[in-house]
Amino acid sequence: MKTEPPKKLFYGYRIVAAGFILLFLFAGAGFYSFSIFIRPFEQTFGWSRAAISFAMSIYQMIHGACAPLVGYLTEKYGPKRVMTTFAVGAGAAFIMVSFTQTLWFFYLSYAVLSVATTGIGFIPISHLLTRWFVRRRGTAIGMAMVGISVGGLVMSPLVGMLNAHYSWRVSYVFMGILVWILAVPLTFWVMKSSPAEMGLLPDGDPPDKGEGGGKHPDRETSLEDKGWPLKEALRTRAFLWVSLTFLLAPMAQGGVLQHQVPLVTEAGLASTIAALALGITAGMGGLGKLIFGRLSEIYPFHFVATACFGVQALAVFMLLAVHSPFLVWVYVVLYGFGMGGIVVLLPMVISRFFGLTAFATLMGIVAFIQAIGSSSGAFISGLIFDHFGNYRIALILFGCVYLMAVVTIFLAGRPRPYPPKEGIP
Repeated sequence: MKTEPPKKLFYGYRIVAAGFILLFLFAGAGFYSFSIFIRPFEQTFGWSRAAISFAMSIYQMIHGACAPLVGYLTEKYGPKRVMTTFAVGAGAAFIMVSFTQTLWFFYLSYAVLSVATTGIGFIPISHLLTRWFVRRRGTAIGMAMVGISVGGLVMSPLVGMLNAHYSWRVSYVFMGILVWILAVPLTFWVMKSSPAEMGLLPDGDPPDKGEGGGKHPDRETSLEDKGWPLKEALRTRAFLWVSLTFLLAPMAQGGVLQHQVPLVTEAGLASTIAALALGITAGMGGLGKLIFGRLSEIYPFHFVATACFGVQALAVFMLLAVHSPFLVWVYVVLYGFGMGGIVVLLPMVISRFFGLTAFATLMGIVAFIQAIGSSSGAFISGLIFDHFGNYRIALILFGCVYLMAVVTIFLAGRPRPYPPKEGIP
């Protein structure tokens, strides 16, 4: 009896691993680390926290605005060429920030950094994974997205230590070189546009056998998926309420997360421990992604969203009454866990309401709205601190904003098929 040779690991999982590392860099260096630089910039230049936070607002606004362009370039020129080019630019942009001497140059550097990191972020990676996986697409994307959380878990304390032992300028140079060492080789040598490029099928399935061949059943099914056309979807009340939901929740998240290091420092944690707390928040976000993703497959997403936003609101209100480091750590665990659900819920809600006909375009539009919310939240927190000298009003405001997001997702109603029987919902 012949023994079958061991199966080779499907190449698509190398794409997943590369995507994990790229999202690790995209989020850990580009997003989560910013909070750690607020106080060093304040001490070096004497800038207000609102002025410093505005750089992250610029970063997120440009990131949202660039999303459709990056998607177009990826489709036209292929992910490998686009991602390699943007990876080179991202490394240079991090190093550019280290030369900051004036506020306008700081803003310009973060604008360049935003454009560059968008090209190695979620859009091109999702583009790749949807082509490499059909049946296991959700699992593949989820595994890659955990890189976002691990990036915050690892990079935040690492950058905090570099700031403490060297300087913030050294930290930015380090992040730039790290992007060149990791991202450029991965995008150039590992990324392949599709399994067909290597003579493979999605999910690592064996070639179709039998006389006359035949179509891959999952691919055939995916082509038959129906949904709302773009213009019709944009006219629905559901799209209005879904958009408002993903404006409000990211606004609250941006207002809290981008100021978390000074928030928990002023609540009683040392600055180095505060950086570690930010990393653990991101790590709990990874767990939240996995659990909320699974819950959204079992329970109605309205209730899953309520749990996601409600846990974050509870954590924010808890921070108002912190009297011990123990309660700060309770906040870190709860907030991080709830935070992870937002990333998972967005594509789930869009696909449930509107199907796949205009899914990518609708995702891009809502992602831009999400960026507006997140960037404005960070700026509002800075303004409130500069005016009142503490974050208490900001915490009350954003806790209530999370609760408003619970209301708006229910106002979106139930998903309806297209075409609707009576008018447009």
